[in-house]
Amino acid sequence: MLMLIDIKQAIRQLIKAPRFTVMTMAVLIGGLSISLFTFSFFYSTVYKPLPLPEGRSAKIVSLWINGDYNRLTAYDVTEMRKSLDTVDELGIFNETTTRLSIGQAGKSLSSAQVRAGFFEFSRVNPIKGRTIRQEDTIIGATPVALISEEVWHNDLDGIEDIIGSTVILDGINTEVIGVMPAEYRFPNTARIWQPLSDDVFKIPADQSPRYRTYTRLKSNISVVQAEQEMTQLVRQLHQEKVTLYHLEPADLQIKLITFQMDQTGGEGGVIFIFINAVTWIILLLACINVGNLLLSRILEKQKETSIRAALGAPRHRLISQLMWEGIIISVIGGLLSVMLVGGALDYVNKLLQSWFPSGGSFWWRYGMDSETLTMAVVYTLATILFSTFIPAWRSVNQDINSTLRDGTRGAQGKKAGRLSRLLVTTQVFLVALLMLIGAISAFIAHSFINLELGDDYSNVISARFQIPQDKYPEDSQLLNVTLNLMSEVKRHPNVENVVINNWRGTQSIYLNGIEYLYEKEVPKVDMIGVIGSLKTVGVSLKMGREFTLSDNSNNRKVVLISESMAKRYWPEESPIEQSFTLKLDDKKHQLFIVGVVSDRMNPSSLFGSLDSADEIYVTGTQFVSSYQIFYYRVLPNTENADEVFYRAMFNTDRNIELTYAVQPAEKNRNKMRESMGVLSDVTFGTGFFALLLALVGIYGLTANAVAQRTHEVGIRRAVGATDKSITLMFMKQGGKQLAIGIGIALTFFALLAFGFHRFTEELFPIMTYYVLAIVVTLGLSIVVLFAVYIPTKKAIAMEPSTALRYE
Repeated sequence: MLMLIDIKQAIRQLIKAPRFTVMTMAVLIGGLSISLFTFSFFYSTVYKPLPLPEGRSAKIVSLWINGDYNRLTAYDVTEMRKSLDTVDELGIFNETTTRLSIGQAGKSLSSAQVRAGFFEFSRVNPIKGRTIRQEDTIIGATPVALISEEVWHNDLDGIEDIIGSTVILDGINTEVIGVMPAEYRFPNTARIWQPLSDDVFKIPADQSPRYRTYTRLKSNISVVQAEQEMTQLVRQLHQEKVTLYHLEPADLQIKLITFQMDQTGGEGGVIFIFINAVTWIILLLACINVGNLLLSRILEKQKETSIRAALGAPRHRLISQLMWEGIIISVIGGLLSVMLVGGALDYVNKLLQSWFPSGGSFWWRYGMDSETLTMAVVYTLATILFSTFIPAWRSVNQDINSTLRDGTRGAQGKKAGRLSRLLVTTQVFLVALLMLIGAISAFIAHSFINLELGDDYSNVISARFQIPQDKYPEDSQLLNVTLNLMSEVKRHPNVENVVINNWRGTQSIYLNGIEYLYEKEVPKVDMIGVIGSLKTVGVSLKMGREFTLSDNSNNRKVVLISESMAKRYWPEESPIEQSFTLKLDDKKHQLFIVGVVSDRMNPSSLFGSLDSADEIYVTGTQFVSSYQIFYYRVLPNTENADEVFYRAMFNTDRNIELTYAVQPAEKNRNKMRESMGVLSDVTFGTGFFALLLALVGIYGLTANAVAQRTHEVGIRRAVGATDKSITLMFMKQGGKQLAIGIGIALTFFALLAFGFHRFTEELFPIMTYYVLAIVVTLGLSIVVLFAVYIPTKKAIAMEPSTALRYE
């Protein structure tokens, strides 16, 4: 009954103060919504169990070589399976892209090459037909496939006798043996499933291809036990390969991770912890602001509370009375946040559908689930604890005598003053840290969005493919396949130019006549393998000549260099016919410069100007690779431009494996820029919200502190103190709290910046961090001092006689 009276009283108080109620609710909803949305999004992306029967127990076997993420080979899996005692199921699969021919056109679909037992592992049966069996994977077996219900209805018109019918996949007549449910896209985005042939196990151990490996442990086995057994086995296998094939020794370790974690290269946990730490800071900031607003109302009742406590009122009763306003606001704010976040998650689902034709990974199902609702309760309880219970508890658990003596008319109590200053300092620290972290994120996003690329991919189609090395073991054979494919594409009347333009990483070069005492002194350049004309991708020849087919393995090795490199090392002379040594795969090659081309953006100069890093181009006829990135420029408005490559590939060799869908080259870049634009908007919005919280919170605390010192202001003015000196006094006090808060934040930021600088391999100049720190410090200082100045100005504007009577 007493609690009901307290609740009714709290509701009446909130209704009487609508401005206070709305402001407090807005601050709380903002903090709760940001924290809850971030948790739900990243939890669903990284940790949420797969939406499959027994999805929680499905694991990926990841191999870490000298601390770097990798995958097991087919040979490793075969040998390990013979000795493993800790697992029930173990298998491999390969994600790829398959071309479904439809009439004279076609459609590229995500697909998976799988073995027998794959569908049994996922615990999902086909709605029609059967799954893949061992006889389907035998070398030379009849080509078969399963398709998704979506493909069956949307692309094959839902024909009734689909089982046993024939479709053309990658130019090969393939029998449809099963149809999987529409929502089934295991292991990631697959809509077509084909057998992974036994021939992958015939390749020698040192050349065995790597595949994703799935497993499910026995019921009585822990993850640690399984990891230990697998690690021991894979180390034994590697040691055998070191002896037999003279490979380099390495430290190998097995980790069992989720499918979601595998998608992030095993780094999802770090990202999840970092992002959620930031959102907890935002929530804490919101709690402090709500606590500030509620504290001001509690302080108004502090003497009343002390008197009631002196008269014998129980402490729990006093705490209950002081808390109910905050509890009501927190609960309503939590409910509204859940509704707001639910709508935002639904929007994210629609956004992903527009960004990714496949809809993204099948576990990307964002919505209000039990985990999100649980965290909503946790966040709401945390809000009640920090913003409501602690201020009420502190107010009740005070020295009654001190309180009745302290804080006399118009003066701020000592404890209240210390608490106020501590809260302001904490707010400044949290907001400064958030803004500094956000500034880096915004800078990265802005740099991506406004990249000067130095090339032109308009009307250019890209294709990434792998030529099977087991079929073409010699470099000359690989090169012939590549050249034949390029010729097939170039025959099309709408194709203007073709080029292989494959980034080969950052390599070391040794200039003639220079001795390098330390390895770090050796220049690093971006290396690109090229066959064909660079005009295809908008890189122009500035001097000399481009490569020709006569630049082959029988002649001297030649190279094209970027303008930046020519100006850097041969500023006063022509670089043509100059030479230098390239270190590649622990071998050194002398290269002669035959041409200079325009600068372009590459990974090493991702955030700098085009001439900040150098590029060298080697010819793919001398440095042969089985993996290629193929570009061809078509005439504007060419219909079905992707079909040009597919037909050329089928005419050349149908065993060529596409590693990515054939698509406009600009598509990936636009997707990257769109995502970075969203990141920039989110970062700016979060930073602005944090700054708004700081402005509201610090203004509220300062206004309350100044209001309690109004009587003091009146006395100071009465004895002759000038408005300027009183204003300066308050500004100095605010400046002290500002300096302490920003100082602590800058210390944390220095540690973060140092780690980030090393992690990104000094991607940004060190001056960038200084500039960001200075800009954030100045901006936040203006906001804080403004929040101190306004209530001080109002207090000194009051007549001394009025101030002396102020209560």
